Amino acid sequence: LYVSKNEIPVKRMTERLLRNESLAQYQYFTDIERSENEDGGPLAARVKFWGPDVLNGKVHSNDDIWIQCAGGGINDGWPTFYDQVTTAGIFKKHPGGEHLPEVAPMDQIFQGPEPAWQEEVPPIIFEPNAEDIRQNGVWLFDDSNIDIAYVKIDGSGYTSMVANIQLAEIKEFTVYSWYPADAAQANEKVYAGNNWFEEADSLWVNHVPVYDTLWTNGPSGSVINHSVFVNDCELWIEGEISGKQTWGCSDTIYIVGDIKYEGTQLGALPDDPGNLNRMDYFGLVSEKKLIIRYKHKDPETGDIIFHNCDDVYMYGAYAAIGKGDEALYGEMACHHDGIFTFQYQHPHGSTPNFTALSPYTLEETLYTYIDFHKYIYPINNYVPPNIQGFNLHGAPPPDGLPCGYNYEDPFYIATYPDASEGNPYYNYTEPYGTDWPWYNPVWSENRLNIVYERGTLHIYGAIAQRRRGFVHRSGIDPYNHPDQYEWDIDEYHYDGTHPSTGYAKDYHYDQRFLFVQPPDYPQVYRGWGTNILSSFDEQTWFFKTPGE
Repeated sequence: LYVSKNEIPVKRMTERLLRNESLAQYQYFTDIERSENEDGGPLAARVKFWGPDVLNGKVHSNDDIWIQCAGGGINDGWPTFYDQVTTAGIFKKHPGGEHLPEVAPMDQIFQGPEPAWQEEVPPIIFEPNAEDIRQNGVWLFDDSNIDIAYVKIDGSGYTSMVANIQLAEIKEFTVYSWYPADAAQANEKVYAGNNWFEEADSLWVNHVPVYDTLWTNGPSGSVINHSVFVNDCELWIEGEISGKQTWGCSDTIYIVGDIKYEGTQLGALPDDPGNLNRMDYFGLVSEKKLIIRYKHKDPETGDIIFHNCDDVYMYGAYAAIGKGDEALYGEMACHHDGIFTFQYQHPHGSTPNFTALSPYTLEETLYTYIDFHKYIYPINNYVPPNIQGFNLHGAPPPDGLPCGYNYEDPFYIATYPDASEGNPYYNYTEPYGTDWPWYNPVWSENRLNIVYERGTLHIYGAIAQRRRGFVHRSGIDPYNHPDQYEWDIDEYHYDGTHPSTGYAKDYHYDQRFLFVQPPDYPQVYRGWGTNILSSFDEQTWFFKTPGE
């Protein structure tokens, strides 16, 4: 085409509106849909959506998504999705693995705008990092002596306490062939003129490292429209957010209580057009895992805090971006990927301290570390065969509850005083079962005080995780419970079985994140070439006539 020097060569042009994308633009984003138990095979790896799950925002996975019809809920046992759900894989029905569109009421499950569900879409590259937070954020708790930073946010301000965990001593505990589990058993023997310390057999001596968690006041300050980075220690966090702020951590983050917005009533939508919150945006990014903590002890008072045992409310955008090192961990690297999950998934009861009469002085005495006097700890395969049963273990629950106190085997109780006085239980009957010490965050805890079903997890915002974490467990899965007796923490085996535990899902997307992200929040990339540094979402495309 010939064009003179006085003419404009471009006759028509296009203008495309592009928008930066972050992980906060998906209500629920998972790179790997398989659980951290993937080393146990396909069944151990499987995590699914089921009846109690209700999700109101966009869902995307780069992996197959499993759906189960079970568990109640509001949709005849099916989960409910009110916005678009996409997967780079396909939808499968649990437990048989059938292609979901062929066997399930898709319109009933996926109720979002058309297309409500899509399979085999291009994957979204999941290689986020916290570099922007590291570079731009204020660094706190940058002290090698800090093991835990406990942050309470109040508006734009925060206070903190920091903990240093130290080895206090190596304590010795004699394991007896009989030991009282509570005050009633102890007092009964004392009133009868018995002394189990003298009359029961001494089977073993446990040498147990006892640690002190030393809390001190940490820094306080304000966070106004910027990010904060916590390096080289756990971050425990809760509070009410005002303004824009993002907290990042190089270690695992524990959510110890509700995280809410100052400008939104608890349980209300921050993006409600009738009551729009224009001020508050929160981001929380872990370079390892995000975990909803079970009960914990208040560092100031020592009181047990129950915040996460009856519903949890979380406002904001949350990302667990850790990536397990396969060169270091091999097939167990899946246990080191970033997940969003909950603590204390396999409850077992333990024997709490009690006050009872001393058989020596007849005075009220505090009995502590009871289970160390009843069990050989840690598990030791070299103990003599006649006391092998006193190794830490968990027996099959006779009443459907987890092993451990407040149940004790009647034959163990009858073992008193010892085997040398003609006792018919001469081979010793081992105690019933207990928690692995300190596995329960508030160890030791009577099993009747354990909270199994912990309500509903209400999220108003976005969740992104490298690998999908559990937020509910059945209690009978064979990977974590391969037999009824032995503990093997290194292999993620927790003996026994237990009732179901965890949370139902009530997830609401915060539409404001389509346009405003928390400060320095991780971006996503669609892979437009190997050197691309940012990603853009294609919004609209206009044809225009250029000006002169």
